Amino acid sequence: MDVVSFFAGCGGLDLGFKQAGFRVVWANEIEPYCRATYQRNHPATELITGDICEVDPLSIPSCDGFIGGPPCQSWSVGGKQRGIEDKRGMLFLKYIELIKFHQPKFFVIENVKGMLDEKFKIIFDNFVKNLENAGYNVQWSLLDAVKFRIPQNRERIFFIGFRKDLKVKYEFPKSTCTEAISLEKAIGDIVQTPNFYPKKISLKSNKIDNERSETIFYNHDVISSDFGPFYYRGNRRRGWNQPSFTINATAEFAPLHPSSPKMIYFGRENWNFQKDKLSDYRRMSVRECARIQTFPDNFIFEYEDIRNGYRMIGNAVPPRLGYEIAKSIKESFNNAKNSDSAAWHKNTPIDSHAPNFLKTSVLVGYYKNDLHKRLILHNKIYYVRTDGRKGSIFKEDCQKSPRFLLLHHKDIAEIYSLEEKEPLLIHSSMLQSMGFKTNGETYLCFVLSDTEPRRIKHINGQWLTPKLDELNYSPFITTLEKVLK
Repeated sequence: MDVVSFFAGCGGLDLGFKQAGFRVVWANEIEPYCRATYQRNHPATELITGDICEVDPLSIPSCDGFIGGPPCQSWSVGGKQRGIEDKRGMLFLKYIELIKFHQPKFFVIENVKGMLDEKFKIIFDNFVKNLENAGYNVQWSLLDAVKFRIPQNRERIFFIGFRKDLKVKYEFPKSTCTEAISLEKAIGDIVQTPNFYPKKISLKSNKIDNERSETIFYNHDVISSDFGPFYYRGNRRRGWNQPSFTINATAEFAPLHPSSPKMIYFGRENWNFQKDKLSDYRRMSVRECARIQTFPDNFIFEYEDIRNGYRMIGNAVPPRLGYEIAKSIKESFNNAKNSDSAAWHKNTPIDSHAPNFLKTSVLVGYYKNDLHKRLILHNKIYYVRTDGRKGSIFKEDCQKSPRFLLLHHKDIAEIYSLEEKEPLLIHSSMLQSMGFKTNGETYLCFVLSDTEPRRIKHINGQWLTPKLDELNYSPFITTLEKVLK
């Protein structure tokens, strides 16, 4: 199954879906510093760098699912919690708009626990309502990464939606472990001294290059700036036998390495370092944070500013959690297909045992390019001129819609089901409002009953395919017998 990824970052969620057998065919990310890392680790995916609000919806390829986590700072308890009053909060609504426009089979939305704050209840309920009104059965759940063999406490909310016509029954993945993975198991083998970089360092002319490092681990780099007030408000160190605190996106806030001395507690939000051991405290390295997020060691992060290394990792969905989500989605689809759901159309064979099967009527129609095909399938209509010029079909010749549409382009031909009702006669302005480019004035419109191609199995068990050598650019109505070999 194909998915497209929004707010992709370095591709943590994407990696999880790829590990579960999905193909990530297209991705969008606004931050240019993510580009080199994403392309290095996801070479088969087309990456578009830029603002999602400026992406042409029609440039997004056809796919089975949308995945992504809109920026979380607008909802985070660590931020100002301005919600949709923040421009970044509005991106959640933009994502919903694209889901409405493309109608993928499913979507995944990830965000922070702060969305559940009482102050956002009305907004939260409206998000869910908008997604349901777009034609989806929507479920959400708050998942803690530590329950899925990820060595950190990290609570995130996930929205999963399936198109209602597919009648997919979904259950969120269950915990995959009974005991948290410790820091010892996660990073205990990284014993080399890391590379230390101060906060203000400029690496534009001296890019971090672990290939020339004395360590054997790529990105084993630590920001070594002073510890700010954040570290004095709470304990930022956990021991070797515990899971980590949440890996966040701010380099200066990275958790302390478990080899660091314990911090001293003086009272609520009043912690301090042991003064005689100050030189023994250090933050976790970029690679250690990546390990805790479950990125494999061969996932290489490229950055000129070390803070961007921490930022990419902290903003990512842990790949292992992405994998569990993706696996649960795939299982739900498999269960739907195995239950012979009547709404599951993909590759559903047409009943070749029906009386006069080969005499069934077919509208043979040409599409110009991939964009034209996407518009046809998105709007679920195929239109034909009625003005008498070449390529016209007259309304009196078509009082009832053919049963099928044979949609072809060059050497590609697919068969779709049409609704069995009289075709609509509509003005070209209506088609233009749907994104089509037209030259005529009035058109007959045939309505697709589904947007998944059908297969035809002959009585003797042979799969039949459309015959292409007699097809032309002008639409015409014929029978299955004449277009199959």
